[in-house]
Amino acid sequence: MDKNKTVKIYSSYEEENQAEYKRRKQMSVEERCREFAAIQERHWGKKWTSEPIKKIATWEKTNW
Repeated sequence: MDKNKTVKIYSSYEEENQAEYKRRKQMSVEERCREFAAIQERHWGKKWTSEPIKKIATWEKTNW
């Protein structure tokens, strides 16, 4: 983890989105996966790593 952090202030959401897109584009797949796992663990806590994920499929019949 990088201890030297900087704060950047953007003048618009579009400018911030472009900077975030560029940052992610420069990341390797492994770095993206680590970042995703960190976000999921922050949100779900221990459930993210200790409980299996339940997959649920749904469907809907239409008359198209």
